Amino acid sequence: MRRSGFAKGILIGSMIGASVGMAINSDIMSNRTRKRMRRKGMEFMRKSGTIIGDVMDWLR
Repeated sequence: MRRSGFAKGILIGSMIGASVGMAINSDIMSNRTRKRMRRKGMEFMRKSGTIIGDVMDWLR
């Protein structure tokens, strides 16, 4: 299970990087949208943390 830590980190890091890039561009999103996106992102991470690990183990 520990082997997939790097790949899981890459996936999560790319998702965080994309959302930060969108959040920095203030023309696209309002404060309300940013808060909603942050809330959805945290919910997604809680639900998908184990799923991502399982998929990475399956792909090996």
